[in-house]
Amino acid sequence: EHGVSQNESTTSRLNRRARRARTEHRNPNPRPPCKEEGGMPRSRALALAASLAALVLAHSVLAHRHLSQAEDAIRMEPPTTDDTLTSYLSRAGDFELFLRALRHFGLDRPLDGKEKKKICVPSGPAPPCYFYYCPPAPCEWVPERKNVSLVAEDGPFTVLAFNDEAMRALLSSWIPDLSLERVFKSAHLSARLEDALLYHIVKGASVTTADMAAADAAAFTVVRSARSDEKKSGADLALFPDMDGGVIRIHEDCVDKAPLGAEHGCPVQAGWGKCTEPWMSDDDGNPNPSFRPWGFCELSCRKCECDSDKCAKTIEQGDLAVTKTNVTVHVLSGAIRPPRRFEVPFPVPPPPPPPPPPPPPPPPVYVWNPQTHRREVMAVWNETTQSYETPADPTEGASEPSYSFDYQWNEESGQYDYVMVHKHGN
Repeated sequence: EHGVSQNESTTSRLNRRARRARTEHRNPNPRPPCKEEGGMPRSRALALAASLAALVLAHSVLAHRHLSQAEDAIRMEPPTTDDTLTSYLSRAGDFELFLRALRHFGLDRPLDGKEKKKICVPSGPAPPCYFYYCPPAPCEWVPERKNVSLVAEDGPFTVLAFNDEAMRALLSSWIPDLSLERVFKSAHLSARLEDALLYHIVKGASVTTADMAAADAAAFTVVRSARSDEKKSGADLALFPDMDGGVIRIHEDCVDKAPLGAEHGCPVQAGWGKCTEPWMSDDDGNPNPSFRPWGFCELSCRKCECDSDKCAKTIEQGDLAVTKTNVTVHVLSGAIRPPRRFEVPFPVPPPPPPPPPPPPPPPPVYVWNPQTHRREVMAVWNETTQSYETPADPTEGASEPSYSFDYQWNEESGQYDYVMVHKHGN
């Protein structure tokens, strides 16, 4: 055994010498690696220095980008003439979650100027199979019956878009770490997300930042969103111009709540000049307080103020006009949380007026009867048949009179007289 191990060690030494010889043959003058004073090879030192430089450069670029976003907000290239809303936001990037939500609720098609999605509904029995091929059953393409809150005819539209980070923040405010897939699987969360998306869409108007800017800082502009419901409030957006910052701020909790027991809503109360009445505020002595920051009818009476964290969302970049589908896009700093809804009182409708009296029946038709020398009825209106009917002839069966009437000349009066003349001429 000792002899075998000695032979193996001798063979391994010979193999190492052969490999060293081949290496020296390729590089007859090898240079030993240079070392710094600390003993580190120069190549490793250069690689480490390059890595540190790249790290510093990347950190400076990220810091500059973060600073530019903080100062100049989000900047996107304007849409082209061929862009639709979905193609523009897809090309801009960072709006994937917003677009997925629009597609899930069927809101992307009307915003892109398209009709409802069509599906193939079977219209007959499937034909028989031939060998290994079974032809499809005949079908008819009809619009999808999905209940979509918008249609293309509701345009033009104004869309307040928000990026993926804002979408995650909105969902996390409902449930921590809530994902979009989990929202789509829940009927309650889906309805809540659809309601939030509709609050970010204005239908029937292309609202620009110039329209949103009011005359002074205390005033604000009201825009009605697609969340509208005639029986509930909470569909209006209160837009405050920030004169100092030069941005448009959106209030998230400026909403109308009608006084308890009132028969008329807030717009009617404001039109009647009731905004300053004691029962419209929560001052001491009001037995029916509103439990709202500014009392009843905050929006219609223009009581809201942009002085809290409820008015922190801003329009970072606006007036991005998608001319192909007549859509105006404004990019927000964060998703808007729709305010609470309140019932809108409607006055009790007055009783319906009494039905009008029936029209009088048409008068009968008269005709002169030369035999009786009087006006007689020729036709009478029948209410049952709603038509004229000829009455019975009053002279039918009567004996022929022995006299008649005729005109004769009167010498004294110098005119014709209508006188009775016997048939026999007497």
